[in-house]
Amino acid sequence: MSDNINWNETAICDFLRFEHKPERQAAYDDRNLTKLANTGLIQRNEEKHTWKLTQKGEKELADIRQHFDSGKLSELPLTFRHYYFDWGEYDIKNLPVNALSQVALRDRSAEIRRKAAELLYGYDKLDKETSNALSHDKDWWVRYFAAKKADVCNFFKEDDVRVVKNVIRNHDVDKECLSHWLESPYSGIRVQAALLSDDSEVDEVFERLEPQDVARVLGAKPQWATREIIMKAWEAADERERRELVENMRDMPDSFINQAFKGEARWTLRVRMEDYRKAVRQVLELGAMFSEDSEIRRKIWERAEREI
Repeated sequence: MSDNINWNETAICDFLRFEHKPERQAAYDDRNLTKLANTGLIQRNEEKHTWKLTQKGEKELADIRQHFDSGKLSELPLTFRHYYFDWGEYDIKNLPVNALSQVALRDRSAEIRRKAAELLYGYDKLDKETSNALSHDKDWWVRYFAAKKADVCNFFKEDDVRVVKNVIRNHDVDKECLSHWLESPYSGIRVQAALLSDDSEVDEVFERLEPQDVARVLGAKPQWATREIIMKAWEAADERERRELVENMRDMPDSFINQAFKGEARWTLRVRMEDYRKAVRQVLELGAMFSEDSEIRRKIWERAEREI
């Protein structure tokens, strides 16, 4: 490669155009073409007012194309490696999977490793072996791509909830994995683990959660909100978490509700109380069509209770 040229994106684009158009119309004020000419890659035909490749340029262009086609990008300057991914300089039908896997694993640039992993991920070309190796990368995006096929055990100590979500999306997560995630120092990951738990494990899971986790879990699983769980979480929760808990209160005694009115959560509680008042009024208005001993009304109530 010519080291004495500043290979910016535009210069690369102008140079690669000579693949499809060996002679190009001359432009005296084209800085990139002049730059290419100064390095001996192209020359000007004064009579035809065109630019064309020199022997050096032909060799350079062939070398670049060979690297692009083979996927051995790490031997190219960084700007060329970016150009390959950003401008789709690859044949999807003949993607050099093995070479690009090596780029994803070993390229000097973290950004290039990410782009290589993303390309392979997008075309479902990341195999399990490569994914397992990438699952330890420092870049969360790379680990995200690896999560589709890598062994789940590689993510026991994962610190990014987006990666964990992709693991969950692509694998049958077992109890061992959930147990590790429930011990995670990151709230979002603990919440994801809790949401995967069986109904029979709710009490045990909530024992292991922090107060801020409980509010978030109940927001997604309001059917788990028992009086005991709400009361226990309430004691350690801050005002924001208490407002979230109010949204999912169930079977709460009047004494607790009256106490809740004394804190910042009272505004959320007032909204719920007003919603309840409106709902009761509507039920009474609509229910006026039924007699006191209506069997139809009883069945409607029973069905509604089952659906809650």
